[in-house]
This record gives sequence, structure tokens and C-alpha cells, in this order.
Amino acid sequence: MQDPAGGERRPRRLPAMGFSIILLLCVIGLSQAAIEKIFNGTECVPHSQPWQVGLFEGTQLRCGGVLIDRRWVLTAAHCNGSRYWVRLGEHSLSGLDWTEQIRRSGFSATHPGYHGAQHSHDHDLRLLRLGLPIRITHSVQPLPLPTSCVEAGTRCHISGWGTTNHPWSPFPDRLQCLSLSIVPDTTCQDVFPGRITGNMVCAGGVAGADACQGDSGGPLVCDGVLQGLVSWGSVGPCGQDGIPGVYTKICNYVGWIKTVMRNN
Repeated sequence: MQDPAGGERRPRRLPAMGFSIILLLCVIGLSQAAIEKIFNGTECVPHSQPWQVGLFEGTQLRCGGVLIDRRWVLTAAHCNGSRYWVRLGEHSLSGLDWTEQIRRSGFSATHPGYHGAQHSHDHDLRLLRLGLPIRITHSVQPLPLPTSCVEAGTRCHISGWGTTNHPWSPFPDRLQCLSLSIVPDTTCQDVFPGRITGNMVCAGGVAGADACQGDSGGPLVCDGVLQGLVSWGSVGPCGQDGIPGVYTKICNYVGWIKTVMRNN
């Protein structure tokens, strides 16, 4: 995983859908292309991240996301496709895990304060409502929202299918995980002067360990709750020493998230 490179983390290519869900699952995972991934992560314990979501447009994996309710997924606002095929319960994208659930997204709500990555990455979050509620299983479960903000130094983890550091296989087939620590706001402001707002939280900064293209919208999990969404980072290669990744600070948005879900 890795995508703090001044921008969003990008898409991955997969084959066309068949006439059944099983065929769709078999076909979609066959090829891999340009999406950013967790950098220097390791393969997650299968289904240890049951809230992890893959958002597909046609045959492309566009972004990550996180299940927060039986019918709602949270992702980054810069993942701005109109509708997605939402894949849950995945570990390997090319093979059947027999735990997959696929839904179609319908209604979506982008935070009203988001004005595009070209202006600012502030308020980089978006809610997607699933056409049908998911079935809660050991492999598909919502992640709780926070009741307080995370403190600097807290050990957290991220997950996704974004770009890795392995030149022979840069786009992992299996979900990658990476542990990293929350960085003090002052440190992050020094790295990105004038660009960090109170709605952002930074993590990482260790050489070779980062989120990357394809990880956008994926979860930053701390003490079992959702504290951030992969948003943006440095201009240049992911995982640069001393340059943390920047995440949307979810504790600031719990009220807005609950209001949207309640009213829609």
C-alpha cells in the first residue's frame, strides 16, 4: 500500500462481469493494473479486516472503502465515481474465498465542505449507500466509528490492495496490512506547511512503509475503531523517510455521518 504522493491513490484493472456472481468473482480478479497499494506491508491474516471494501468501476478497482453499517460504506471524496460495484469479504482478488458479497452502490453523499483535491484535501470523505444490506458474517462486519480522537504515538494499521514495493509483483492479489503510528500535528504541519487542517491526521513517516495508489478511502484503524481514511501524501514515491501519509480525521465527522445515514 502506498499513496501519500501529493494525491489520491489510483485504480486497478480487472476483467468483465459474467452472468453470475461466481463468474464475476472469478473473472474480476484476473488482471492487475495501475492502482496504488500499501507499501512494504505484509499479507493480512485472511479476513482479519472484515470491514475492508473494494470499490470497482466496471473492471477497475478504483479505491478502498470501509463498511460502517449494514448498508453504508465510507470512502474518500476524491473517489468520485458515480456508482460502484462494492466487493466485501475479499482477501484474494483473483480467486474465490467463498466469503465474498457483492453489492451495487446507489445514493451517495460527499461532505459539503469538500471542493476537490485541486483546491484542498479538506473534508475528503464520502458516504455510499448499498442497494441491499450486507449479511454480517465472520468475513463481513462493520467497523465502529470513534467516540474520541486518536492521540499522537498511538499504534494503528491500514489495509488495502494498493501499490507495493515488490518490482516483480507491484499490485498484490491479496489484501495487504501495515502497522504505523500517529504523528503529532506539529510534525505533520512542518512537513506539509500550510496544507494540514484540523480535519486531517497524519501517520507513518518511516521509510518504505506507507499507503499508496489504490489505497485511497481505505481505513486507518486504531484500537478497533475507524480513525482515518487514506487521503493524500507527498509528491513523489510513496514511503519516503520522514514524510507521513495524511488521513481524513473521522472523529470530526461522526455527527455528519450519522445524520446522513439517519436521513437517507
